[in-house]
Amino acid sequence: MGAPSSYGTEVSRKILHLVAAITPLVYLFVARTTMLWLLLACVAIAVGVEVLRQASLRFALLFRHTVGFMVRPAEWSRITGATYVLIGALLAVWLFPKPVAIAVLLIQVVSDTAASLVGIRFGRTRFLGKSLAGSGAFFVTAFLILSVALPGSKELALLAALAATIAEALPTLRLGRFELNDNLTVPLLTGAVVQLLCSILGAP
Repeated sequence: MGAPSSYGTEVSRKILHLVAAITPLVYLFVARTTMLWLLLACVAIAVGVEVLRQASLRFALLFRHTVGFMVRPAEWSRITGATYVLIGALLAVWLFPKPVAIAVLLIQVVSDTAASLVGIRFGRTRFLGKSLAGSGAFFVTAFLILSVALPGSKELALLAALAATIAEALPTLRLGRFELNDNLTVPLLTGAVVQLLCSILGAP
């Protein structure tokens, strides 16, 4: 009975995680400066919530009762994945051209969701820190996103998707209470690889 319950909980988390896809969708229609200010405001609110839930027992209880079902057990004493998503989005929009930022933010949401759900349901064989099935789902969706968002070079899409998959599969590096969460590392590494490949391959 434990597995279905665990899978159902993860499905609930990932459905809500997909709401983060609104960020790249909004970015399709607004200027970079506007997007940066919107994300900066969201990050400020998220950091404020992180501080309050660690500093105030009353706020921590309110947080637990309202959105606690979305928080993984390990996140109660650390920064939540949702905050890392927002920080990663802010940095991606700041660092990369608009098409690249949109692509990596979609990968952060869609590919991560696919990897998690497929990995839990079918994952038996391990690949680095994750399941081979989940990593396969991540790679396929990342490749499709990159192919659509950055048309003209399938080789670029293939190599960047592979880099993103490896980054997502690596075990999380922790420095005390701070961790290099994949919600932060995957979009930044993928964007950097895309930029590097564009310069090497001469892609636009």
